[in-house]
Amino acid sequence: MIRLLYFAILREKLGKQEEMLEFSGSVGELRRLLIEREPHLADVLKVCLFAVNQEYVGEDFILKGGETVAVIPPVSGG
Repeated sequence: MIRLLYFAILREKLGKQEEMLEFSGSVGELRRLLIEREPHLADVLKVCLFAVNQEYVGEDFILKGGETVAVIPPVSGG
């Protein structure tokens, strides 16, 4: 079980800031699962960064369970 945290537009569009998910595998596989579950957010999810336990990780990072995973969409500012 992992704890997913959503930020910015993801939080707004999903209507939640976090959820628990039974998952183990790579961050890349998690991204694909989220896109499959939420195809209307595919464009955003494809460019999100992922942080595991407050550290940015790559697509090949393996989640084993018990982690907190932040899904961070790109932001713009001025």
